[in-house]
Amino acid sequence: MRILVVKTHAFGDSLLATPAVSGLVAQGNRVTVLSGPSSLPVWERLPGIERIIRSPAPCGGADLFFWSLRNRQKGFDRVIHLGSSSAASRWLRFLTGQKAISGGDPGLSLGLVKPAALDYCRIAAVECSCLKPLFPVTEAEFGTALQYTGSEPYVVLAPGGARNARDFVPLKRWPMSRWVEVSLKLQAMGKRVFLTGGKEDQKEISSVSGVNLAGKLTWGETAALISRATMFAGNDSGPAHLAVAVDTPALVLFGPTDPDSLYEKGSIVPICGTVSCSPCYSNSVFPGCTGKGDCMISIESERVIHTLEEMLER
Repeated sequence: MRILVVKTHAFGDSLLATPAVSGLVAQGNRVTVLSGPSSLPVWERLPGIERIIRSPAPCGGADLFFWSLRNRQKGFDRVIHLGSSSAASRWLRFLTGQKAISGGDPGLSLGLVKPAALDYCRIAAVECSCLKPLFPVTEAEFGTALQYTGSEPYVVLAPGGARNARDFVPLKRWPMSRWVEVSLKLQAMGKRVFLTGGKEDQKEISSVSGVNLAGKLTWGETAALISRATMFAGNDSGPAHLAVAVDTPALVLFGPTDPDSLYEKGSIVPICGTVSCSPCYSNSVFPGCTGKGDCMISIESERVIHTLEEMLER
């Protein structure tokens, strides 16, 4: 069966969809993935994908319309949209000439099952025995990371993130001043610290002491960096999902997001905000803060440092 899977963004969300797509491949289907720029690094390395179509989505309506006119997709037996947007479903009907199976359909309802990886498997109608994100790392990527780190142990921090092609949610970030405290404490314990993130994070996280590699590594090289680390700590963002993919012990901070919606239980050590309105984000688009944006601020530095110390002692 020829199947078109649509997951255009973002990087972390697409990682969560890899078990579902891999399950479709394992069934013997010929799978094509329609990807946006932000999720392309995920699908380019997933084994078994027959073809990847790069769309400009998310983008302006006019750009998407004219791209769709030039790139009509015919001949698929099934179109599976791993999202919930009704507008996206209408676009896919225009693009492919058939109705997509979507997480926005009655009875499917993206967000009905936790975590998201299991929900994607349900929508795709595949059995997933393992929900760990799939992100193979190459020897060349390991070699690049090793050039920066050398062979001595180190810890990776990701103080930035929460930014993708569709939106930027700064309320998912812990205050940078507290990451400064954490990094200094780790270095006082004799730990080497490497900072990771995107190009946009480079200046923002520069106040945190450590080797700042933000914007200098590809996603694959970032995965290699994290895979060799003693442990990882960061906000809920793409690098945290990579830590799960490469089996590195991970401490992840949550304010508006629900760890149970995004991570399989036991795959991370979560620390959540303590305000009553948290979490207010699950598997859907962040609706906007109804409080004072203090869910991440409610996470105290001492709590994070104590948890890191416990993890490093294991």
